Amino acid sequence: MRSAIAVIMAVLGTVLVLSGAAALWASALAKPRVDDATPYPAGSRVERTVSAVSQVPGPERLIIWGIVLLALSAVAAGAITFAASATAGTSP
Repeated sequence: MRSAIAVIMAVLGTVLVLSGAAALWASALAKPRVDDATPYPAGSRVERTVSAVSQVPGPERLIIWGIVLLALSAVAAGAITFAASATAGTSP
């Protein structure tokens, strides 16, 4: 089951990255991009982060989600492992 989930996530991640790249390429051919340099709103760090993430264009967002899915599929497949250990004892 773990391998099936990893394969599905890897396929979806690859599709998202490729479709984001295709959309980015198509939009680059269609028209020149106008840079809207809007300043980040004053507020907490969370508000500024949400504002910055919401300003990411669609193709880049597809690529980002594809990379996230590819990383999660690597973790699910066991290619990337995380280990944490803690020991407690007395020193003589």
